[in-house]
Amino acid sequence: MKEWLSLHGRRSIIGISVAFAIALGSGLTLAVALSGESNRPPLGNAIASGKLRQFEHALSSGGTESTVAAPAPAMVLDRIPAHLLGPDVQVPLSPALIDVANGWLVSDGKTLVAVYAGAAGDNSSKGRFVIVRQNLLLGRQTMDVVDVPGTGSVTITDAPKGAGVETVAQHGEIGFHSARSKSGDLDLTTDVPISP
Repeated sequence: MKEWLSLHGRRSIIGISVAFAIALGSGLTLAVALSGESNRPPLGNAIASGKLRQFEHALSSGGTESTVAAPAPAMVLDRIPAHLLGPDVQVPLSPALIDVANGWLVSDGKTLVAVYAGAAGDNSSKGRFVIVRQNLLLGRQTMDVVDVPGTGSVTITDAPKGAGVETVAQHGEIGFHSARSKSGDLDLTTDVPISP
């Protein structure tokens, strides 16, 4: 009998504790409702009625978000001096397009030109240049594929180098030599190879 009373007593205490917790929660909700505080969605917090006007005055008529566009962040233009790229540099082109021997890269911070030289990916007897141009301000990129038939793989041997030529070099000439001992220049204004 003692065990039954002890077990029954524990259940009663648990039941009373749960009922007390529910009543306490309901009482707090009622107290907040009667206190005159209101919850305004734009502010997201309970604010006393006397202070609500101060907060509403601080808000724009459209809510918490500004209707004025934020100024664009200042663009940092990184210049890349003109330089040759070795055969170990990772190339953002498919080997099916070009088997790269070397390359050349330059950027004045606004535009970038990268020239990759080598052989056609599907025909090693055909020399190939792939010229990638990017307009960094507009976010545009173009790619031009220039074939030099019957030369074998081509390698850039002479190109503008260094700082101070970042803009001019993008429209200059690049000298090349081929696996079959042919030489010439690639005109970056027209993207046409010129043989001497």
